Amino acid sequence: MSLTARDYAFSLAAPAVCTGAAFLLSPLLTLTDLAMIYLVGSMAVALRGRRGPALLSSLLGVLCFDYFFVPPRFTLHVDHPQYVVTFAVMCTVALLTTHLAVRVGAQAEAAKRAEIVAETEKLRSSLLSAVSHELRTPLTAIIGSASALLRNPAAGGGLLENIRDEAERLARLIHNLVETTRLESGAALKKEPHSIEEIIGTALERCGKLLGGRKVETDLPENLPLVPLDPVLMELVFINLIENAARHAPAASLEISARERMDALEVSVADDGPGLRPEDSSRVFEKFYRAGGAPGGMGLGLAICKAVIEAHGGEIRAENRAGNGVAFRFTLPRGAR
Repeated sequence: MSLTARDYAFSLAAPAVCTGAAFLLSPLLTLTDLAMIYLVGSMAVALRGRRGPALLSSLLGVLCFDYFFVPPRFTLHVDHPQYVVTFAVMCTVALLTTHLAVRVGAQAEAAKRAEIVAETEKLRSSLLSAVSHELRTPLTAIIGSASALLRNPAAGGGLLENIRDEAERLARLIHNLVETTRLESGAALKKEPHSIEEIIGTALERCGKLLGGRKVETDLPENLPLVPLDPVLMELVFINLIENAARHAPAASLEISARERMDALEVSVADDGPGLRPEDSSRVFEKFYRAGGAPGGMGLGLAICKAVIEAHGGEIRAENRAGNGVAFRFTLPRGAR
């Protein structure tokens, strides 16, 4: 733990404050009581867990006490040996307090590290469990369809389509994992001025089969400005929001809109499904959290949406609509950040 100028400034300030307090209280207190004031100051410095500043503060406290209050005053001469014992006690208490503070600090740091390790292990277990479950489903379907196709090549159409769909699902899962790792490592975005309409159109096209025959409405004014963004990541945001709506509101319609707001673009992806429970509203963007305990998904889609939007300098929120359903609204700054 490195020492700073602030630590030594504190060690110098403590004896000065104690001296001022001692002068104010000297008419009411004995010399032993005044020594306690300096002892409290030394302990305050010692509790910060820095041996050097604690020793310095203790020595300065002893010198100030001796110079200003121990007879003969305003000299460093000591007439009575008992005061030498007092000085030694003051220094010893400060050093013992520092030692205890350092031990307590080390124990707290060790406990904190243990807690971080435990939390990391918990997250790792959650990730492994979620990944193994989610990857097993499309892989099982792909293997099953491929095996059936090998046994009966004439039954190709539906089986090939199933293999393609499950492979695309598997690719989305892996893409989410890769992008989560990339964003958490602080990788730079590849931003360029882009049309949000094109991003939305591409995402809807890629999610065509997932949407099935559900009603999709878009409200995108023609004069929307270009926005600096990473098109690959922004497309992933819309795909995850659309997939989230399809999973949690399978029979609901979908509404996507965008509006220019001051120096930002505000986008909304909403459905008319059951909406969010109160306990889900504040947690839907957490990693590995699945609202309502819904089956399917690793709980990464909305977490990635939040990470991508914030990496662009925007904000995202989820709120229940006045009627039915939930709306995910986010902003994208128009200027580069």
